[in-house]
Amino acid sequence: MLTRANALGAEVQPQSGTRTLAACPDSPERGDPWRWTVSVAQSNAEHVIVETDSEHIQQQWRQVSGGHVSELSRPAGQQLIVAPLRGEARLAAVDGPWERWLLPGDVFILEGEDDEKVRLSVTPGDAAVDIVALAPTTGRALRWVP
Repeated sequence: MLTRANALGAEVQPQSGTRTLAACPDSPERGDPWRWTVSVAQSNAEHVIVETDSEHIQQQWRQVSGGHVSELSRPAGQQLIVAPLRGEARLAAVDGPWERWLLPGDVFILEGEDDEKVRLSVTPGDAAVDIVALAPTTGRALRWVP
């Protein structure tokens, strides 16, 4: 699931100086309980900020830099968030036909009931991409309620 830059509109939280990139659910009208939010600082973004409901989700964060190429694995029932901060990144299915170019402000959320592998290629130079793995603390698979 790809959310292009500023997909939630101009949703800025002035008190924290952040802009929301994606959330689950993305609006209170959905009726689903809040699980996570991905935000970025409005100025000088050094990493994405992922807030989670710790009773349901644990997270692991890492950042890769320009010229990085790797294969990312997402186990069944977990979610993987890929968010470029600087430069561009290409995300492609290892064994499939799709690929997506991501720019700063974009967020790609991978989820599903089957294991999945994708290839991440980050443009050379001053590029930086955050990768956040979300895993359920209970037996229930994570789902994004967009």
